Amino acid sequence: MPLNHNDQLHIIKDLLQDHYTDCAGSPSECAQIERLAAHLLENGEVHEEVHNILSNINEYSHTGFSHHHLDEHISSHRPYLESWINTIQTHHPY
Repeated sequence: MPLNHNDQLHIIKDLLQDHYTDCAGSPSECAQIERLAAHLLENGEVHEEVHNILSNINEYSHTGFSHHHLDEHISSHRPYLESWINTIQTHHPY
């Protein structure tokens, strides 16, 4: 069964929340976030505010995937992570 846009946003939010909380993550998590964000960018079913942040989330995860110091990359993006999580929660509550 394919995931709908709310399911995909829920996964992105959960992974971003883990990155925010733990200040750690894995390249595979970044790759998954990137795939989901790219798919949702093509999807017209997400709220406009969420659509606006998806390109930033996509860039964050793309860079994080190949970053040699992923934990530092995540730590430097903590304020953005918090903002992205809040935007998703506000416009697509579960």
